[in-house]
Amino acid sequence: MAALPKDDQSWSSDGLARPEAISQWREWAESTIAPIEVEVFDPAGFAARWVAHGLGQLRLLHLHAPAQRVTRNAAEGSAGRATPSIHLIYPRSGALKSAMGGRRFDLRPGQVAMLENTWYYQFDVATPHECIVVMMPQTWLEKHLPDPLALLSQPIDVSAGWGAPLGALLETIADGLDRAPLPRPLIAEQLGSLLALATGFHEPAETTRHRGQLARRILRRIEGDYTDPDLSPERVAADCGISKRYLQTLLAGSGTSFVQELNAMRLDRASDLLIDPRARSLSVADIAYRTGFLDPGYFTRLFRKRFGMTPSQWRGGHTHTFEEQV
Repeated sequence: MAALPKDDQSWSSDGLARPEAISQWREWAESTIAPIEVEVFDPAGFAARWVAHGLGQLRLLHLHAPAQRVTRNAAEGSAGRATPSIHLIYPRSGALKSAMGGRRFDLRPGQVAMLENTWYYQFDVATPHECIVVMMPQTWLEKHLPDPLALLSQPIDVSAGWGAPLGALLETIADGLDRAPLPRPLIAEQLGSLLALATGFHEPAETTRHRGQLARRILRRIEGDYTDPDLSPERVAADCGISKRYLQTLLAGSGTSFVQELNAMRLDRASDLLIDPRARSLSVADIAYRTGFLDPGYFTRLFRKRFGMTPSQWRGGHTHTFEEQV
């Protein structure tokens, strides 16, 4: 195998004992991508590898990953060792069940999505999968997208239309970066331009930027204080120096509402607690209170509507999984 360029690195679990390989995989992900928790679903069949490429100011990761859950819990502290940046996620195989910014969606091959690596997010992938992650400094990306944070958590089709050139470039990079006819910083600039083309995002007005910043401030407040049962749009609006009506208008412009985001955040955390072995001694009512719900009955109704089953059924359905992992 030819030596990698000096800005490139690679790793494989081949030849390593599984416990050591899993430990190295987790340590690398936590130190390179963000301070994240990685839960491998099938430790006995673990196999993985990665290649990291320098791309001008960008860093591109090409991952062959196992079935796993990846969680970045921003509510637990600061960015940690990770440098704040925007990550472009492109699955080549395997669907990523995603939770970012209070939203849940499936990210499939032929789509990309962006995340901010200091915010909460979670990916569940039920099968071994292949994925490309492009790590982009926000200041660099703003040369191409005036307000990139407004596009977080939104799947973007790169298999057709104006997104297709971006998809084609990502595929070409994945399979042939070592044979690139241009210097890598120029390829990075092409990627930025094609991302702008794929999103069609071209609103440079200062008012648009300000609205986006306010909306994100509100969403981050929900992420940080969702356990507070008294958290309300009136209180958050007052803290932001705006009216409740304007707060609602800002979130409506992003296709959501305060109550929708708050309930989604609380239900996401509750669903995680219900299947956390460390919380098995907690009753459903305790979990409801811990995630900001004052009425366990209301919590149960919302949970059933969101997940199609009661909290107790959700917990019971994961019992065997826990016992196998212990």
